[in-house]
Formats: sequence, structure tokens, C-alpha cells
Amino acid sequence: MPRRKLPPQTPWTNSPDDVEAAFYDALASGNLDALMSLWAEDEEICCIHPGGQRLDGTAAIRDGFAQLLSNGVLQINAEVQHRWHSMTSATHSVVERVQVEIDGKPQWGFVLATNVFVQVASGWRMVLHHASPGTPQTPLDAMTPSDVLH
Repeated sequence: MPRRKLPPQTPWTNSPDDVEAAFYDALASGNLDALMSLWAEDEEICCIHPGGQRLDGTAAIRDGFAQLLSNGVLQINAEVQHRWHSMTSATHSVVERVQVEIDGKPQWGFVLATNVFVQVASGWRMVLHHASPGTPQTPLDAMTPSDVLH
């Protein structure tokens, strides 16, 4: 049985951080194809936009991002608050500062996101992007030692 030829590993798939940076760059440039190339080739991938429904699989995720980008590019300043990495998976907790226009004036909205990555034969890929409405104050800034359970 012939083996499937794997795509070459590219610089943006060398680490979860590289994939995440390329993800936000693709949103900023409105490049849907580049954005989708960062996702794992698996129908178990999942995306949840703020206030939206769960999108499962490549087609649903592509459609969801196509709708988001139909109004133009997304200017997002993403700041990773916490990183957890293992040999084959990684989870990042991110605060996204999103520029929106309201009544012709630029405003900033805040989104709390979790990005999950797995390592596959061709490099690192995204398997989950879950975003929820947030506030300017990050959860880690708001926590005091007495708030921590573990």
C-alpha cells in the first residue's frame, strides 16, 4: 500500500507559538486560505466565536471565518497569558484586543480565547479556538493568591 506523502514542515508550523502568530497574521490580512492551512486535517477540530455556536469540522470553521472576514480584516492584538506545552500538544490562554468601528470611531473590544495545538507529522496545527467576550482586565491580573484553589 503506498504511503501518503506528507506536506513539508514550514517555518510557521515549527512550534505552537509560530502557528498562533500565523493565525493572527492571517486574520489581520484577511487570508482565509492561510488561516485554514493552520488547522489540523481532522473533522474533530472545533471553533467557537464569541457568543456563537460550536463549529465542528473544516467546512463549518471555514464558513465561520469567511463570515467574520466578509466585513474586512480583523485587527487583533493577542497577548498570551498562559502557555502549557507537552511533547505533542499545547494550550494557550490568550487575551485578544480587537479593534472595531462604532459610529465611525475605532473602539477596542476584549476577547478571552483558548487555542489548542497538536503536533502532527507535518508540524504543529490548531485543533481548537474557543473565544468568549472579555474585559480589559485579564483574569490573571484579577486573581489574588486567596482566589487560587490549587
